[in-house]
Amino acid sequence: MTICGTCQGVMSSTQKQLKEEEGLVDRVNALLAMDHHKYYGTTQVKHLLWILVKEIGISRLKEYVVRPLNGLRVAPFYGCYILRPSWDLGFDDPVNPTSLEAVISALGAEPVDYSGRTKCCGFPIILEKEDIATGMAGANLAEAKEKGADCLVTPCPLCHMSLDIYQERAEKTVNTRLGLPILHLPQLVGLAMGIGSKELGLARHMVSVEKILEKIGSE
Repeated sequence: MTICGTCQGVMSSTQKQLKEEEGLVDRVNALLAMDHHKYYGTTQVKHLLWILVKEIGISRLKEYVVRPLNGLRVAPFYGCYILRPSWDLGFDDPVNPTSLEAVISALGAEPVDYSGRTKCCGFPIILEKEDIATGMAGANLAEAKEKGADCLVTPCPLCHMSLDIYQERAEKTVNTRLGLPILHLPQLVGLAMGIGSKELGLARHMVSVEKILEKIGSE
């Protein structure tokens, strides 16, 4: 299991390549043998979001909620790799996904619908083209805020980094103050399960989460 959408995408792509490219497994295992390892091809790559929705199930997830996130409007942000390529992953509809929205609702919050939820956060090009990357992030954040989001949740820590750490720079691209808190999926789930903000590392965020903590009555 991984909590990173990008890791899930890279590992799933690698598995596909190892399965389809003739002789690749043998070459890889020859290198792994130097450290007494072997690739068997039996491991399944699963993201936390997939496990919550498909294996634990939304009904059972609701049973673990001890602090419903009532009144909190949460914008889902899928990012690229957890949905695409859909012909390899087949987890959710890449155009109109519903899994994050289902989790948000199960936790007692209200999902916010906006077009940026399935777009790129800009992180893949941030070192080479920071102005373009922060512009992409800024557009997504501005739309989510315009639709009334109190915060945004993503299943990818690289999206989290792009939308949180670079948010101040993204504000300059859209000429507006954003101040939109960004939560990683495990943090949102953790809040609903009664885990404290300190344990969830929320004080380490660049954009303050104090307003949403006050709204749900958490410390």
